[in-house]
Amino acid sequence: GGPEAADFSDLLHLSSKPKPLQLSLTAPISSLPSYGALLEEAYRQLPLIQSCFLFHFTYLEPALIHSRNVYRGQTHLVRSMLLPEVNGPILPSDWLFLPLISLYNKTTGAGTQWSTESPLPLDLVNVVTRNLQWILLLETWRPQILQGIPIAAKLARLMCVFLTGSDLFLEGPVHCYTAALLSLYCQSKAFESLNLDAPLPGLASFHDLYISLLEQFESVSFGDPLFGVFVLLPLQRHFSSQLKMAVFGEHVNTLRALGVPFQQFPLPLERYLSPPEDNLSLLNQYFHDLVTGTLQQHWCPVLYVVAVAHVNTFIFSQENVSQEMDVTRRNMLQKTWVLKNEGLK
Repeated sequence: GGPEAADFSDLLHLSSKPKPLQLSLTAPISSLPSYGALLEEAYRQLPLIQSCFLFHFTYLEPALIHSRNVYRGQTHLVRSMLLPEVNGPILPSDWLFLPLISLYNKTTGAGTQWSTESPLPLDLVNVVTRNLQWILLLETWRPQILQGIPIAAKLARLMCVFLTGSDLFLEGPVHCYTAALLSLYCQSKAFESLNLDAPLPGLASFHDLYISLLEQFESVSFGDPLFGVFVLLPLQRHFSSQLKMAVFGEHVNTLRALGVPFQQFPLPLERYLSPPEDNLSLLNQYFHDLVTGTLQQHWCPVLYVVAVAHVNTFIFSQENVSQEMDVTRRNMLQKTWVLKNEGLK
């Protein structure tokens, strides 16, 4: 259906769907555009979206001209009829994110075979907005086109919004369309199969990308809730403990700005609480951050509840554990009794 149908669908499923990610530091939620309004605006901008992608495909123009000359039989314009060596597909599987990836590669200095040679465009906000609009249109009305791209790859591409420039994500259109796409992905059935450990096309290591995201969050996030949700997503219980250790250990300053409220968090908390944590190093880190005041409820409500729940379950569990874990559990219990923070105790 059209934009109105998208808004009507949101109303019908309001009680069963996660809350829409209409996150903003400045604008009240009532003033933010609805999903249908974003779709309508994207549809109106299709000519500009086309121009944006044509610009980023200019590096393919020589190959296009050669193919056209061969097809037309204009042999006097063809230097060789031999086919070039095949090194892969003409376009990457995630070519739909090409403008955003190209800008990200330029700002990070990580050039790829699909990035253009021209300098960063002056209308950076418009380029990223057009790209996000195109993705939203396809995800809504032509989702089969994007079925071949893993949900983890899509989220990784959206993370590039926060890594491209220091405040690009704070621009109104970029912020709104990024939030709309994230909300869409969190509600999709494909999100259930999210796997951050599997190799992703065009990405050497998700862990390295996430570390870059944490460093950027510490530097320029301004406590933005949408940015915070992207930081929280990979910290679900069934994902790598290394990602959690990066937040609770190496980049502990992140916790002071990660104030995403429960009312605006798009995922059920069970994804972070079940099953109980069994990584001893991570449990020790949880406990350390709690008792030292590094992690506090008013700074970081989501991870505070997660840490308290896992430490509490570990201390009072009746299951048989190794001697090392049993000693750690007893030590935690003894330290808990002498805590001055009665609320935490």
